[in-house]
Amino acid sequence: MDQLTLQGYTVKKSGDTCTIYPMFSAQNTNSVNNITGLAKEEEIGMKEKQRVIDQSAVNDEYKKNYLNSYFEDLNLSSQELDWILMIIHAMEFHEFSHCKSLLDMMEDGEFVFKYKHELEIKFEEMLNWFINVKLGISTRPIPPYASDSRKVDLLGLYMVVKRDGGYINVTDNNLWVVLVKDMGYEYHDGEFMRIMYTMYLNVLVYYYKFKAVQKRVFDKEVVEQDDGPLDSRHERRKSDGDLQDEETIQHYALFAGNEREGAKKM
Repeated sequence: MDQLTLQGYTVKKSGDTCTIYPMFSAQNTNSVNNITGLAKEEEIGMKEKQRVIDQSAVNDEYKKNYLNSYFEDLNLSSQELDWILMIIHAMEFHEFSHCKSLLDMMEDGEFVFKYKHELEIKFEEMLNWFINVKLGISTRPIPPYASDSRKVDLLGLYMVVKRDGGYINVTDNNLWVVLVKDMGYEYHDGEFMRIMYTMYLNVLVYYYKFKAVQKRVFDKEVVEQDDGPLDSRHERRKSDGDLQDEETIQHYALFAGNEREGAKKM
């Protein structure tokens, strides 16, 4: 109490309790108002709360009017719609051809840079469908997080590994520490990022390449094969492709184990 008094506070003791008043403040008797039934401190608190609410309403009204006038000045209706952005927002993933469409779009690095924020969201949605639904693996959170609670940029990881020649090239040339530094992580995160790539992206990349090769072989055989109607040839090739599709998914799912050592086999 002496220390508070020396610092300029007013301390009023009453029995086992004391009331502390800020310096230079007038002491108020905490009497009860017979009309409202509230103590003096409660009335002051209610008034302060109402003042804050009123001020907040004024601020909200100001922001609303300001933003309306701001967007009216922009005259957005006269600007050309970004159809690419609308296409990205409308993308959904129910089969691998939808995933392949997004991966094909990301072959253009400038395109990824321009729409990176939107593509990050869609890339995670695609991985969520591919891993949880297509592969049936439900033990991998998307997006994953590093030990320091930092979100792993799966799209960025996919793009930089692709830029540097793929997983095998990056691993054989010990480029993981350099690669993660380019992404803004620390050198010691290299092994962690390698494991993240094997667990979340490697099977997707292999399957994407497989489907691209499968399509080229299918197109070539359809052109070269002259016997029988085109529809019947297409149905036959489609059935064979579906069978090979399932076998390939099962094969690559073996490499998608949840164990750290299993990931290293990729």
